[in-house]
Amino acid sequence: MPKKQSTTGGPTARRAVGVALAAGFLTLAVAAPRPALALTAEPTTTTATTAKTAAAVTSTTSGTATTVTTGATATTVPSPVGTWSVTTQESDHPASTGTLFFYADHTLRLEAHPGPDGKPVFIGTGEWQSGHGGTLHYEFTHPLPGTRTGTAHVELDGVLTSATAFSACGLTKRVYDDGGTETVTIVMNGTKTA
Repeated sequence: MPKKQSTTGGPTARRAVGVALAAGFLTLAVAAPRPALALTAEPTTTTATTAKTAAAVTSTTSGTATTVTTGATATTVPSPVGTWSVTTQESDHPASTGTLFFYADHTLRLEAHPGPDGKPVFIGTGEWQSGHGGTLHYEFTHPLPGTRTGTAHVELDGVLTSATAFSACGLTKRVYDDGGTETVTIVMNGTKTA
């Protein structure tokens, strides 16, 4: 009579399963109301390390529910560095378009109001900072084009809503060469192009 084949593996595999069961590393659980049985491991602790942050992650699985408890976590916040197509709306002017460059050294450049030749009517320069949760603060100045010349001082606070989009609002203080001043609200939305 032929020898019956074992379906549980060789002696080494059976011994390893027996040792694991005896050590209490595996538990047999019934996921109610399902009649199926599930093997689950004891809660495990895994340490994940990134370049800047070490995160301890503990995951516990029971039946079909999974709970993940995280110690210090590393999050990736999008950077504004790059080239953005922007739409600007000041309270007393129609919407305008331009290109905003956020540089890695925390300076910025705005080229706005394309003229008939496609070149910007004015260029603004300034600085930017990013904060917690993708918040963004930036300031710049630019010359005021038109018949009443002067300088605009713009200050905006916003948030990077994704790696390729931001929304910001703030104030523009206009200081005219004739001595007059006025402050208007400004809203700017950007889409990253490069």
